Amino acid sequence: MFNVKLFGLDKLFLFVVLFLCIFASIIYYHIYSISILEKSIHINYQKVVDVTKRFHGYYINSDTISLKKGVHDNDGVGVIVNKLGDVKVLSPAINQLYKSLSGVIESKYIWTVAVIDKLHNENTENSYFKPLRDGYLRFNNKSLHDSNILESIVNLESLKVSYKSFHHDDVRITEIYKEQWTGEKIYSVIYPIYLDTRLTSVIIVDIKRGWNSLLIEKFNQKRWTHFYYGKGVNWATFTLALPYTSDKYSPDVSIDLLSILIGSFYISCVVFFAALCGYYFYVKVTIMRSYDHMTGFYRRDFYEPKLKALESASFLMIDIDHFKRVNDTYGHDFGDVVIQEVAHRIQNCIRVNDIAIRWGGEEFIVIFPKINQDDLMNKAESIREVIESKPIDGIEITISIGGATQRDFEAVSDAIKRADIALYYSKNAGRNVVTLDKNNYDF
Repeated sequence: MFNVKLFGLDKLFLFVVLFLCIFASIIYYHIYSISILEKSIHINYQKVVDVTKRFHGYYINSDTISLKKGVHDNDGVGVIVNKLGDVKVLSPAINQLYKSLSGVIESKYIWTVAVIDKLHNENTENSYFKPLRDGYLRFNNKSLHDSNILESIVNLESLKVSYKSFHHDDVRITEIYKEQWTGEKIYSVIYPIYLDTRLTSVIIVDIKRGWNSLLIEKFNQKRWTHFYYGKGVNWATFTLALPYTSDKYSPDVSIDLLSILIGSFYISCVVFFAALCGYYFYVKVTIMRSYDHMTGFYRRDFYEPKLKALESASFLMIDIDHFKRVNDTYGHDFGDVVIQEVAHRIQNCIRVNDIAIRWGGEEFIVIFPKINQDDLMNKAESIREVIESKPIDGIEITISIGGATQRDFEAVSDAIKRADIALYYSKNAGRNVVTLDKNNYDF
């Protein structure tokens, strides 16, 4: 009986529109987040550089000891000595640096912390590694100390061999490469140390490539984004500008479109069904507030204030005959059954745009927009006849009807009063009768 439509548009179409809106919003959010991701990675890189720079003071103030040529283990730091003589005691500083770096980078991503130290006024080097891997000792099938590593780094990274003024860009962060000694894919933070304006040493912090992915993963968890390290679809791939790197090294970060599609679908489902539940709740509340639960007709207290807006309407006031007797004889439960069945039959006799209101206990009003006198009489008779034609649970039930048509410029309340007076005449005429107000005008 309730004339309530769920949506004006197809539900699937609405879901698709919602999905596309959410997908577009998430894409926009990711594009907006790129600069924030770049800044986040930049900050982590800077932390690594800042921690590494602290080693400079340890290096300058370190003591020396005399060691033979060869490989030594000094407090967990592998030391490769090229020539008998004084060697800097850097193990405590390297261990401290490793510990400090572990507070910035998870230790599993720190591949090696190394120091390549050029002996003063000599063209030879001592090397420090934490840890010292076997691969470092078998580089090109010869001893590591036979290779001039410092010179190679200077040439490769274009480091200044003479220090003239402070340049923060003396630090280098290399692109990801495959380490020849071990085959591990890493990138290196290289920090040069100058004494007496001459390059004497470099600190090398080798970081496994997985740290970049970890930074992105942590960013994703914090910001609810879906980025991954590497190149994807052109329009969804972005190049990050990172500190201390050469122009040629600009890592790519891409939007994970599949994850966004899945996420958009999930969010769309949640939002759609939440909206659907909210809509059904709204409908339920509207029905409770607007409709009589027993008959499905409008409630009088809901619809009566709206009657003022009606013009040129006709009214039928309908009352169940001898209803008190029905209640007294058969009980109120049966009386409710009678009201429901009468309302059901009335509903079947009227049009969709006609308005049915439960006006009182067993009294109803049906409003017909723009109907002429004859049609109003025919409609009233058809309603009366359908009630009379078939008993309700074996009991003969009839109704009385009074009708009136709203006059020009007449208030609705006055037209209803005339219909109510006509109903009174039907009751006095013996009931089961239709009476129309004699002052009705034809259209």
